[in-house]
Amino acid sequence: MDWTLLMSALFPAGFMVGLVVAMRVWPPNSVNRMYGYRTRRSMASQEAWDYAQPRSIELMRQWTVWMVVWTPLVLWRWRLEDATLILCGLMTVGVLLPVWFVERELKTNPHQPSGHLNGYGWAFTLFVFCSVMAPIQHHRSEPEKQVIGKVVALRWHTSSRDVGFSLAGDDTHYYINRGLDMGMDSTSWTAHVLGQTVVLEVVNRPAGLNWFGSVGPIRGVLMDGDTLYRTGRVKNP
Repeated sequence: MDWTLLMSALFPAGFMVGLVVAMRVWPPNSVNRMYGYRTRRSMASQEAWDYAQPRSIELMRQWTVWMVVWTPLVLWRWRLEDATLILCGLMTVGVLLPVWFVERELKTNPHQPSGHLNGYGWAFTLFVFCSVMAPIQHHRSEPEKQVIGKVVALRWHTSSRDVGFSLAGDDTHYYINRGLDMGMDSTSWTAHVLGQTVVLEVVNRPAGLNWFGSVGPIRGVLMDGDTLYRTGRVKNP
């Protein structure tokens, strides 16, 4: 595991927690240009300043709670590199959204809250859970794991065009999506791969039947250091 990248992925939530704690412990009580929620409208009067500070902190607190929830969820769903970018993007959104709310509210007199961020939080959470059901595609970035075992059966499904693998002592149904359509030679693969120990690079996310680990979409097949298959490209033994 790339620990530097992992720390980068954990940074957004940690930064927002630290920021909210700092603003609550050391609130900016008087108008200044150094610390607090500082915009032209918020600095126009002490009244506007006094409204903008706790309101912006509350909105950031709401988003920070979601960031803490999302961090393990996003790391579970996407590869570490992709998860880091997503979490950094969510942090940026969490900093900008309070500005949109507070600036709109400062235009009214008296100032009144116009909503909260929890709706956005639930929407993104639902999106993450729905995304795990997306079909496996060759070109899409996916988290992967390696499975090592002896091939005890190869199956060729003419209806689905998939190629199935069974490993000794493993009940999971591993398969290459549309393997037959990519030119996999059944005779050659059976002669050279059956009974051999292979390394399968398998999608490591819940998707359809794979939610319970019974199905393993294959993205790579390695044998004796040679790559026989990798995300849509086949090399017949």
